[in-house]
Amino acid sequence: MSDAPARVDLARLSDFIGVALRSLGMPKDDAATIAALMADADLQGSDGHGVIRLPQYARRIRAGGLNLNPAVRVLRERPGMALIDGDNGMGHLVMTRAALLAIEKARVAGVAWVGTRMSNHAGPASL
Repeated sequence: MSDAPARVDLARLSDFIGVALRSLGMPKDDAATIAALMADADLQGSDGHGVIRLPQYARRIRAGGLNLNPAVRVLRERPGMALIDGDNGMGHLVMTRAALLAIEKARVAGVAWVGTRMSNHAGPASL
């Protein structure tokens, strides 16, 4: 038996996470987005934000602590800033929306800040 850590193909890990999230009632596209981000977290060495979080997320979903169909929306907006309400959705989805909006705004304004509220754990911000 080897002392080397087990290696799992990134695509297989992402598929596993996605299947698990869909089995908990998460919409397919949302599960795929979150699964890819969680697998990428493990790939970049942010082990505390990857697949290890799946049991915690599953418990929270089963307990009704997450909105699986959130209406993520912009509450306030200016040329270089915005505030997004996550409607108690998975943080990965809320932060993805915030990051994309910040990029869009920064292209126009030169710099941008987008805050969020009513969200959940989002994994490592670097993703």
